[in-house]
Amino acid sequence: MNQQKTENDLNQQPGLDSFLKTWWQSHLFGTKLILTISTIFGLIDLFTHYAFDILSNSPDSTMPFQIQRLFFAHFVHYYSIDMILAIICISNRLKDFESKSGTVQFLIIIFIVGFITQSICLLLQFVLSFIYPPFSYAPAYSLWNFAIFFIIQDCLMIPNGQSKFLIFPMQLKNKYYPILFVALFSLIQQSLTFISSSIVAVVYYIYQENFNFLPATIQKIENGIIFKHFIEKIDFKRISNYQDQIELSVDSRDIPQIQTPPAKLTIEGSAPFPPSLLFQELKKQLNAKGAKTHERVQEVEEQKQIEQKTEEYDL
Repeated sequence: MNQQKTENDLNQQPGLDSFLKTWWQSHLFGTKLILTISTIFGLIDLFTHYAFDILSNSPDSTMPFQIQRLFFAHFVHYYSIDMILAIICISNRLKDFESKSGTVQFLIIIFIVGFITQSICLLLQFVLSFIYPPFSYAPAYSLWNFAIFFIIQDCLMIPNGQSKFLIFPMQLKNKYYPILFVALFSLIQQSLTFISSSIVAVVYYIYQENFNFLPATIQKIENGIIFKHFIEKIDFKRISNYQDQIELSVDSRDIPQIQTPPAKLTIEGSAPFPPSLLFQELKKQLNAKGAKTHERVQEVEEQKQIEQKTEEYDL
């Protein structure tokens, strides 16, 4: 009986709830927050488009005084299926970005990028509405704006690399995606928000070093009133997790090229290693070189002493 029960348990496939739980737990705190905000707005709009009507961005609605649209337009969707597809396609991108940046810096960058994107879109639509009046009423919204942002990053960093087309198995080179996506989504929504997303993505790629905040600033924000209740959560990526990355910098031109096992692994694409290992290996090599130099000096001195004794003996 017990054997039969065990076989039945082994043959059972994990259910949808188990899959969703595992998928949700694989994300970090900041990504969960972004997806939760979109999901809440999606549930509100399931039977009515109240959230969409209040938060989507357009010159006609935003310019008087509804500035909140510039912050939240990215998180609303007109159709629930559009929101679900966007979450599926963008969740891993957000997770990777948060893993590299840390939770606080990730959230700051996401909201800044969203605000600037919507502001540029608002300006473009307002100017072009004098030529084509419907631009003044066209809404700008959705998480797809962040999808365009990350796709442009891939195109600029690895243009000949290949990525999956949304959730479909077909793949194209990264350099072909920007034109395809911007044209596709602009035609569907008749909005310039995807054009502005591309502009912001290019500017971010050029000046991304300026988007890195000082560790002391991040620590202060982490301990502030907004995040202090969440920083102990296991999925919250704190700046303290990056202590190896904030050591005193050394000019790379002064460091000899060494091939430690972790360095080889990193070149091959494995997980990154702390820079402190590099400095330890460098110190070992410098100590070894110093010992060899000392031995050579001793040998030269001994040779000189032998030569002096030989000359004295000859005299």
